[in-house]
Amino acid sequence: MISHRQAAALGLAAMATVVGLFTLATGRTDAQGEQSDFARRLLGDNVEQRSIALSTVEQAGPQNADRPTRAVMIAALAREADVHISRYEADRRGQPVDTLPDPEFVGRLSKAVAELRDARAIPALAAALFTGPLMARALSDFGDEAAPAVLQVVTAPNGWYDQVDAGLVALRFMVERRAEHPLSGRTMDRIRSAAKQRLNGKQYFTTLTRAIDLAAVLDDAELRQILTSIASDRNELLARGVENPDLLERTQQLAADRLAGVPALPRP
Repeated sequence: MISHRQAAALGLAAMATVVGLFTLATGRTDAQGEQSDFARRLLGDNVEQRSIALSTVEQAGPQNADRPTRAVMIAALAREADVHISRYEADRRGQPVDTLPDPEFVGRLSKAVAELRDARAIPALAAALFTGPLMARALSDFGDEAAPAVLQVVTAPNGWYDQVDAGLVALRFMVERRAEHPLSGRTMDRIRSAAKQRLNGKQYFTTLTRAIDLAAVLDDAELRQILTSIASDRNELLARGVENPDLLERTQQLAADRLAGVPALPRP
């Protein structure tokens, strides 16, 4: 998880590299003042100005951004993700949480950063996993290089379940795509360990289902035995905190389907 201090440092670093940033909207190469203004807007607190700056990137195509532009975008995503994660932590502690002025901004920004296909964005993309399957797919493109950041999210104590669930999906995508993007033996061992962690103990319902999906593609005897126990014995689910009769039945069927080879959704 990226802290406020780390996000702020990323933002300052991006601001420092913005000299020489091209103006995406006009293609000018001599507009240093406008270039710096782009960074101030995207990294600033003015909701309207941030949206305008991001629209400039979206219209020009994020993949066309140069290195300084990318640094600014990555820093902005790191900070925005940290805001959302911090809000979750505050809410979990019972503290009051202000309404976000532009809750959709992080989704737009994460999509733009994902389209960069830039390995420097891995920590920010991992921090923004909660925005949806697109982040899981983007991270799986990096294979082994992105695995440590995703594993950190999945194994975090008291992690936000939206983050953990998406991280489990990202790990499954990595495993399912390992012929295309190879994973080291150490990474595979760590993924098996993460799946086992999230299959045992009290888990949020959706986290357990995502862990079942991941375990099913790992070809591991111990994990398959856990899935077999879940599919056949409702007491195994009661021990994991699933008590609703409908959820019990659905989860047992899910485990049985995965053992039978029914592929999990979403697909990589």
